[in-house]
Amino acid sequence: MPRFEVFVPAAPPKLPIDLTLRIDAEHWLAALKAGLQRIGEAQMANNVLCDIQADGAIHVTDPGSGRVFRILELQQPQPTAPAGRPPPPPPTLAPPPPAPRVVVPPDVPPVLARAPAPPPGPAAAPAATPARAPRRPSAQADRVEEARGPGAPPTTPIGRITRAARPARAEDVLAELFLEVAELEGIRDRRRGLEFLLDLAVRATDCESGSIFTADLGADELGFAAVRGPSAARIEALGLKVPMGVGLVGFCAQENVCVAVSDAQQDPRFYRAVSEAVGYETRSLLCAPAAHEGQVLGAVEVLNKRGGQPFGERDLAVVAYLAAQAARFLASLAPDPFAARRTT
Repeated sequence: MPRFEVFVPAAPPKLPIDLTLRIDAEHWLAALKAGLQRIGEAQMANNVLCDIQADGAIHVTDPGSGRVFRILELQQPQPTAPAGRPPPPPPTLAPPPPAPRVVVPPDVPPVLARAPAPPPGPAAAPAATPARAPRRPSAQADRVEEARGPGAPPTTPIGRITRAARPARAEDVLAELFLEVAELEGIRDRRRGLEFLLDLAVRATDCESGSIFTADLGADELGFAAVRGPSAARIEALGLKVPMGVGLVGFCAQENVCVAVSDAQQDPRFYRAVSEAVGYETRSLLCAPAAHEGQVLGAVEVLNKRGGQPFGERDLAVVAYLAAQAARFLASLAPDPFAARRTT
């Protein structure tokens, strides 16, 4: 079993000093959990952001406390050959799976919708109100449109949010999405409902493309249930599938965790078969499992954030929330998804 070195930063008064633990575990995430359990700390419940360093170490940041944990897999010592004999050739083993950039998904808290302000009552108009000139776009907006160039699609708002607007907090974006997701209640068509949620995910994260995957109970493959982007028609025509547990989206669905990767081409776990089949380059990727009552029904994935920007906490919160809504929507179309399993 692999051995990991887990650095736990101090957290006075309960943990007054930094600690470095050595733990045997199946993978780095299990080593971190075992280390926290060993020193009596509760498991991190919030989103955690992970990144792989050049030396192979994994830095896990807890946004709530700002603490940064470091996990490094230790090299196992090689046996030495007796004197006078050449060392035996090393065994040919498959390389261990690299640690993806994983975000432990929280239980998405309910988002309270802000009630719209009531319309003002009738009031007498002032005696003489000068005509107000129509509001023209600001100089900054003009520069944004010039930078976008001719022929670029117009900015698409989400409530009060646009691509040209100042970045909003995750809470504000989720509040706006909560109001839009309410429209899902009137949709009973499976494809239409999933495409509705996918459009929100792609737009809110400002990505080039995205997909929603679904899997039947007991199935070992993920199928494309909704696709958006330049290669959407090609993917649907080919009927491509992703094996469960293979690639980043397969890992996401199998382990029920979120995955965020800023450079997918550098991650050996990236499943290139789909990109190569349709001729579409994947640069950045964010994926969240669509889970309902402990059962993963699929996953929501967005690709290639515009401007080359990395995914942040707001993007994670958006995709995790919409993935949870996709799971509830799928479960509502089949009121008892476990009925078939209980009858066998």
